Amino acid sequence: CTTHSAIKIRSLLNVTAYAFTCRFLEGSVKHLVYNCSKIRGDSAVQLSILTSELKKFNNPSFELIRNLYSSHLHYDINQGRILNKYSETDITFLNQIVINRHKNVHASEQCGEWFNSNRKDITDLLKELVGLCNILEFLDSIYWDSQLQLFKP
Repeated sequence: CTTHSAIKIRSLLNVTAYAFTCRFLEGSVKHLVYNCSKIRGDSAVQLSILTSELKKFNNPSFELIRNLYSSHLHYDINQGRILNKYSETDITFLNQIVINRHKNVHASEQCGEWFNSNRKDITDLLKELVGLCNILEFLDSIYWDSQLQLFKP
């Protein structure tokens, strides 16, 4: 259906679904990094600095998430791929959610132009969401080994 109103409804659904999903990912990653830092025993000053830095963490592509974990937790999340907890396809799907959110939020106000440049819909999001969840599930499984003083999968 490509009527003006159908395109407007589809665009609103797409913008909302992809934006909420991307914000869910962003919030989840921030929450996990902050809580891992707290469990590790970071000081109040360190946690305050981390909170300020996390406010700048937006549009969480896999690379940005990997860099965040590496810089703040000294942990390489690629271990999850090596351990088959998630796949390259999952990474691609996560990145597609972030890209599509950006594409939707910054799209043209002309609905016909938007429609012609963005053919994704809720079916695509549901497929991509599986990859995002696989990665988040791995990130949520990481724990602090107080004996070795490092994070483990």
